[in-house]
Amino acid sequence: MKDYQLRTLIQNRIKDCRNEIGITQTELGKLIGKSKTGVAAWEQGDSLPSPDELYQLAKIFNKSINYMYGEDT
Repeated sequence: MKDYQLRTLIQNRIKDCRNEIGITQTELGKLIGKSKTGVAAWEQGDSLPSPDELYQLAKIFNKSINYMYGEDT
């Protein structure tokens, strides 16, 4: 998978999972120690979460880390 494809996939996973559990970017930011702007940058593909942040996001969303990286489950 190319870098831009992974970036697009992760940004969509974060946004979809956040909407699935019904929280705002601000609320997610507070849970993970980021600003709303930081979460928005992830969702817009302007930046990517670190591996540690992605792991924390997976836990918050009750998803596997593999799911966050693009696997179907």
